[in-house]
Amino acid sequence: MKQGKLVPIHNVRKADECIDFLLKRPRLEMVGLGMLYGRPGLGKTTYASRAAYARGYVYIRLEATTTPKTFAKELLQNLYRSLGMGDYLPVGTTNNIYKQCIQLLLDNEDTVIIIDEIDYAFRYPQLLGSVRDLVDETFAVVILVGMQNAMDRLNQINAYYFDRCNYFYEFEAVSKDDIRMLGTELMNIPCPESLVNYIHFNAAGNLRKAIKIMHMIELRSKMNPIQAMNEI
Repeated sequence: MKQGKLVPIHNVRKADECIDFLLKRPRLEMVGLGMLYGRPGLGKTTYASRAAYARGYVYIRLEATTTPKTFAKELLQNLYRSLGMGDYLPVGTTNNIYKQCIQLLLDNEDTVIIIDEIDYAFRYPQLLGSVRDLVDETFAVVILVGMQNAMDRLNQINAYYFDRCNYFYEFEAVSKDDIRMLGTELMNIPCPESLVNYIHFNAAGNLRKAIKIMHMIELRSKMNPIQAMNEI
């Protein structure tokens, strides 16, 4: 299978629309905060990381151990790289590092920051507040990526924060059209309609499962092409 491609299936196109909308917003009237959310296995992290790599966005993945300072340091390091300023080892207080981030974002208004696993920040008001300040103090676009209940949890934790979010998109189950496009773009063997139907049925809308099934079909095809196709 071909690796690392960002195939423009439905969820990818809708997520792109989110970023495009925020980049084109009236910046003096609206902050650039958006959220992508949905069930596991639908391709949220794949989209976030690959879109960031392909388009020069800043990508940060939160972890259970992420603190406001580690977040600020990682953000500053990634800003330096994405802006072509080389590697940089942040030092100083959290406030000092954060001010450097703000200044870089003020100097580079079209910066897009994607923060994956935002659910981890829901337990730490200070970390969530740091993210909010990014959009309040700069013109940057900040995309939060979370699980299926992320939108509701954000509303419960901080209604003001929720109201600041100007675009929400919930990732949907992978459709048959998506499978057809993925098979054509990613598989190294032909993907006839019978194969599309087989993958779609067995993946049950889960992108991760669909990719795994495609990979297994290709492996079987290499070992016994005739048997592999007959089994479908």
